[in-house]
Amino acid sequence: MKVLKLKIRRGKGIKIQIWSKTKSGKWASILTLLFIVLMAIKLSALAITIRLPFPSPFIAGLGVISCVLGIISFSKNKDRSLFVLLSLPVGLLVIFWVAAEIAFPH
Repeated sequence: MKVLKLKIRRGKGIKIQIWSKTKSGKWASILTLLFIVLMAIKLSALAITIRLPFPSPFIAGLGVISCVLGIISFSKNKDRSLFVLLSLPVGLLVIFWVAAEIAFPH
């Protein structure tokens, strides 16, 4: 398991793990990475050659579920791993995107 040390003040460091050790943190990390990979494939040029059987709302649901699990892991288990912290802005981005689509449909 890799541990990053971030220098804050006068040589004191904060240890941040890359991968979570808690169950909800692992699920949040896996779903976040799955969301990022599926959206990258869906939005890239590979979408022309590879047809994904998953619609965008399903992929967005993965992002929201990962955010909820990340919040649970962050608040309940005090999990501060890098991928759990990544799941929070990803989920919030999806929630704001859905809210904007509802508020301003095209």
